[in-house]
Amino acid sequence: MFSKQKTIALALWWCEGTKIRRDKRWKNAYLYPIEITNTDPKIIKIFLDYLKIELKVPNHKLRGQIQIHDGDDKSKIEHFWSNYLNIPMSQFNKTIIRARGSRFKNQYGTFKLRTYNKNTFQKLQFLLEKELEIFDK
Repeated sequence: MFSKQKTIALALWWCEGTKIRRDKRWKNAYLYPIEITNTDPKIIKIFLDYLKIELKVPNHKLRGQIQIHDGDDKSKIEHFWSNYLNIPMSQFNKTIIRARGSRFKNQYGTFKLRTYNKNTFQKLQFLLEKELEIFDK
């Protein structure tokens, strides 16, 4: 992957992704989720490709979750994301359906891509910090 693509993927994770968080079940334990959430399929795909190609995350380790509004075509949206990202729907968590609000109509809902791996999380964090070093000068 070109350096620009790596930079974009890392910036997306930095801005749209999850951070390390405390695991409340145990004292001094942490969770290392690698997640990115967005309504734009291209953003999700860029990060997904980076995970799969550069970080060698196997497809079966990837999970997805969709959030839509009441009245949206759930089946159509689920099939769209599954086909676009090449992730089987069996790897999707239950779709969240929210009450229709005053927000704009989004034809694809919001998609959360996730995987869990402490080593991959730490590698992403290291790569991001290396990319950000140019701003420390």
